Amino acid sequence: MISYEHDTGLLNRMRQIKDLSPSERHIVDFIFSNLQEVSNMGIVELGEKTFTSTTTVKRLCRKLGIDSYTDFRLKLSAEIANYARINIIEGAQAPVDRYDTVTGIIRKVSDQNAKSIIDTSNLNHPDVISDVIALMTHASRIDFYGIGPSNVVAEDAQLKCMRLGIPSTAYGDRLTMLINALATPHDALAFMISYTGETEDVIEAAATLKRAGVTTVSLTSLSDNRLIQQCTYNLFVQSSESWDRLGGMSSRISTLNLIDILFTALINTDHEHFISIMQHTNVSNRREVEP
Repeated sequence: MISYEHDTGLLNRMRQIKDLSPSERHIVDFIFSNLQEVSNMGIVELGEKTFTSTTTVKRLCRKLGIDSYTDFRLKLSAEIANYARINIIEGAQAPVDRYDTVTGIIRKVSDQNAKSIIDTSNLNHPDVISDVIALMTHASRIDFYGIGPSNVVAEDAQLKCMRLGIPSTAYGDRLTMLINALATPHDALAFMISYTGETEDVIEAAATLKRAGVTTVSLTSLSDNRLIQQCTYNLFVQSSESWDRLGGMSSRISTLNLIDILFTALINTDHEHFISIMQHTNVSNRREVEP
């Protein structure tokens, strides 16, 4: 597994951090509900607003890797200013309620999906993306592994390969994935797609490919999961899906967006060549001729 040092951003670290006391978690929740206000709020006022203390706030800052609350405010203000539109962040914090109107559902689901794309763009180091694109340009074949909703992403990626004239597969069941993994040549590239990173069939296929010396790239949530331990490179999507998610909603959107980034950058490595192939494989430009 190849690792890269990369600052995932203060807001993302606040979402991902696990080792928090109830008081510290309450402060984090308050901050996300009052982002603009907190960026202008002193440490004493934040302690009072959250019914905690300045000591608890300082302890939270240290757990986030920040030396002082002053630095925390500066980082928070800078990140908010560059975090697209603040209403997306705030709107995405509210879960869909069973009594929501259609208008409310439209706004909440759209905000959550938009935020997931923004989060994902901040999770991946450009050097990792560049290395994966270089691998794609030299691979004899690109295969995509995913079960259930992840297989939808895999099939979308395979369709892109077909448009670009790249040999590819996107199997979605254990038997065909394992057979394909065993038959994969060393100069191929395999993408292993699992939001949780704990999908047994995908992990088994990744381990098979690893033993065969095939380069693999995981697309998974930013967590300490088993899949990333089996893969050569790791790309991440945001990991804030609720437990009752419907087939991986925002994670699917952010993974599809990551696939779009990879293939768009791949096209730019040899623009004229790939555009020529895409024009040739554009079915919408063709019409059946009746005999």
